[in-house]
Amino acid sequence: MIIRKIPRKKQNKSSFKNLSNYILDKDNNNAKVLVDYMLDKNNEMDKVEGYHFTNCSFDNDEDNINEIINTQKLNTTTKQDKTLHLVVSFQEDENPTLEILQAIEEEIAKSLGMEDHQRLSVVHSNTNNLHIHIAINKVNPHTLKVINPYNDVRILQETAMKLEKKYNLKLDNHISQKDKQSNKYNIHTMNCNFETWVKEKLSKQVDLMLKDEKTTFKDIKQFLAEYDLEFRERRKGFVIASKSEKLFCKASSIHRGLSKQALEKRFKELDLKQEKENTQNIKEEKHEIKEQYQRPNKETSKTLWEKYLRIENEKKAELDKELRMLKLRRNEFKTSIPSMKFNKNTFAHVKNQRMIFKNKQKELYQKYKRVSYRDFLISESLSGNEEATRALRRTKTKINENENTLSSTQEKPKIFENVDYITKEGYAVYKSGFNKAIDKGEMLKVSLINDKDDKEFLLNSLLMAIDRFGNHLNITGDDKFKRNILEVANDYNLNVSFSDQRMQKIQEENNNKRQEMKTRKVLKNIIELKIKLTEQDKDIDENIKEKELKALKFSLKKISNSTPSIFKGELKKLGFSYKEIDSMDTESVCIEIDGFIVNSANKEGLIAMNEEIKQTLIDDEEIKRFEKFEHLFLNTNKITDIAKGFYTNRKIDADEYIKRFSMQESKINKVANAISMLSDKNIDIMEKYAKKLEKDLKYQYLKKVEVIENNDINLNNF
Repeated sequence: MIIRKIPRKKQNKSSFKNLSNYILDKDNNNAKVLVDYMLDKNNEMDKVEGYHFTNCSFDNDEDNINEIINTQKLNTTTKQDKTLHLVVSFQEDENPTLEILQAIEEEIAKSLGMEDHQRLSVVHSNTNNLHIHIAINKVNPHTLKVINPYNDVRILQETAMKLEKKYNLKLDNHISQKDKQSNKYNIHTMNCNFETWVKEKLSKQVDLMLKDEKTTFKDIKQFLAEYDLEFRERRKGFVIASKSEKLFCKASSIHRGLSKQALEKRFKELDLKQEKENTQNIKEEKHEIKEQYQRPNKETSKTLWEKYLRIENEKKAELDKELRMLKLRRNEFKTSIPSMKFNKNTFAHVKNQRMIFKNKQKELYQKYKRVSYRDFLISESLSGNEEATRALRRTKTKINENENTLSSTQEKPKIFENVDYITKEGYAVYKSGFNKAIDKGEMLKVSLINDKDDKEFLLNSLLMAIDRFGNHLNITGDDKFKRNILEVANDYNLNVSFSDQRMQKIQEENNNKRQEMKTRKVLKNIIELKIKLTEQDKDIDENIKEKELKALKFSLKKISNSTPSIFKGELKKLGFSYKEIDSMDTESVCIEIDGFIVNSANKEGLIAMNEEIKQTLIDDEEIKRFEKFEHLFLNTNKITDIAKGFYTNRKIDADEYIKRFSMQESKINKVANAISMLSDKNIDIMEKYAKKLEKDLKYQYLKKVEVIENNDINLNNF
């Protein structure tokens, strides 16, 4: 929270009437009639959220304002300003309650010893920061003396710090400092100040050179020459000047060690003459030195300024023209008055006409009201002018790691259609209830106050950031905000990555999980289609059908489980060709499976199961593969164990053989090539196979219908 005292513009010209009109926004008729503060966020006011008179006697606004003005007039001796104007501003994320705002306003008045004074307090929400304007009558209504608190700025700063702690507000820096950054560039032409440019280019290197004891004055001159600069004597000191342009600045303003006194103390004798050989080291950009003092968008900004001047001049010309016409009509009416027959109606008519002319004049001044250049830029930004947006955002905003922001190294200025308003700094504000997304150019700040619609608001903010900054984002803020961003990106399957390594790791895990779920869904669909096809197949033996259905249901149960991997043999069992399987991406996995150790206790049963497999094989390629396996199994010691799935995948009831031959099952650790669940290529192959099965199922259904229809026809003929 910052409390700022607003100085009066003219000596002894302060007007409570004008100040109240400004803070109540009377020109726009947006002041909401309230007896007390009322922060109604659903109203459509542009500026005023609520207002309140304190220590005034009336319910009517005009009467209260007149009472304050009359109280001020009762003090006829003072020549001091009789009105104190304060602004209390809160940080962007803060939206204090009604009670807190009223308590803060009362405590500020009390700290200045003005709790009994008449005052008007108005809450504004037309900027990024909610703020209160407090207009205090410095004339005490009881004693009629003007109160001027001693050291009021320090009192206000101390009060602000106390109120921040008391009401749990964010801490601000209360040391009053001039924002030098905002004055670095001319807002009209966007030319860089020469002193600023020299300081940006030289200050760091000069500081390092002066810390080095070996540095000579000649070294410093050579360094300046690289930037087409030199020392010159001016009055009683030194300046740094451009050789090719009529530009210079005080040397001590660049670095205190470059003042004439400091240089003479260190180097004794100083020779300002520039040697010819030194000038040969000037950088290649010397001929572009003029452009280096300016921002890249100088020409466009100059065009904007010229456009603004043209519009204002045209408005002034139109105003003058219409005022002349109005004056002519008024003069014509004046000249006609003596010829009128005077009575009660004539006086009323003359009075009425004068009022009409006066109101018409006010309307014209309002119609052609002069607009500030900043307001012109805001209007241009709202219409989509990117250069106007850049001109407003001439001051760079530093990213605070504690604030909830989305940003990137790349950004393109863009104002979206649903923008609520643009601030004087060029920040585009997008509101959703109490929540705000503030586009500051280099970043998108997300201010969350209402927790009910966070997810939808975060989605819109994230989509906006992707459009503005691209798909690789830098996220700052607390862990809750980062977690919410990840949830939204995962829930809506957004194509986005993060520079935060921890977030990116979680995002990759979420993407992998989503991809795996998609693969399992496709496989599950394939197995269900295969079950339907098997159930409807009339040509297959019932015993074989029962075994196949049992194996397929086991596979369906396994696929539904998110942990086990899927292997080539299982895909073969589902009807995939070797060509399709071999073209799929695989990954090495370590697994513990049920299997059989090849020993004397199990060998007889294993041979019997192998014989059953041989009887079921039809495909020539598959027969060759199995014969090679059988040769290794019977004649070598290379096969030491066999997975139980090797047999179940080939529709062999392994449990029946275990009982018949008293075989021993074992847990076997294997490193195997599993089908990758994260491969887009694999999903494409599986989806094509699923479509083929759907066609087969449809064909089988049509064939069945055709048979039924033929039977009906034959029956009728019979």
